[in-house]
Amino acid sequence: MRDLIDQAFLERWQATLTPAPRKSPAAPAAPVAQAPVEAPPAPIRIVPEDLTTAGTGLVDTLLASAAGEWHALAAEVEAARQRGRRVIAVVGSEPGEGRTTIVAGLVQTLTSRGRDAVSCTPAGLTATVDAAAGPAHGKRIVIVDAGIWFPPGPIRRQRLMLASLGCDAAILVRPAHRPEATAWAVALAAIGVEPLGEVLSFTALAGEAA
Repeated sequence: MRDLIDQAFLERWQATLTPAPRKSPAAPAAPVAQAPVEAPPAPIRIVPEDLTTAGTGLVDTLLASAAGEWHALAAEVEAARQRGRRVIAVVGSEPGEGRTTIVAGLVQTLTSRGRDAVSCTPAGLTATVDAAAGPAHGKRIVIVDAGIWFPPGPIRRQRLMLASLGCDAAILVRPAHRPEATAWAVALAAIGVEPLGEVLSFTALAGEAA
């Protein structure tokens, strides 16, 4: 009787030593498709470095030499107008950035695309907007040569709000030698002015040495 018990015990013990059958490795899970992350749009380059002084035919020269860039900028403004942005400020951080040239070229480009576009300064903004209030100018786009909104130093919210009165959106002008300042666009959005993008001025045209 003891031999039978011992034999049964031995068989059960040996069974525990038998390695379990190996499982076939699971097929690797298919990679989960992820939506591509869109890179922020590159700044539009408008004013080349070899045309730094205003003169007769400057805007016409720029329009001819960088036509694609001007139309890309105009398309951004047209899309903003569709979203209800009527008064677009062209702003910067220092004198001599080319803002006035960009305003003139942008108005000409918009006009060539069949848009009703006019320019003004902050002093003439109220009169210009009032003149465009009638049904004949319901789709008019006002481009403001708005001057310096971001002087050196910290951003002053109160000063920025006063400077932007009457403006719905803004185009930032940055000379190519200045570093990118993402805080400008954030500050504009915080006060309800839509940033439409950035224009790099005084930079080489495509195909030229930078």
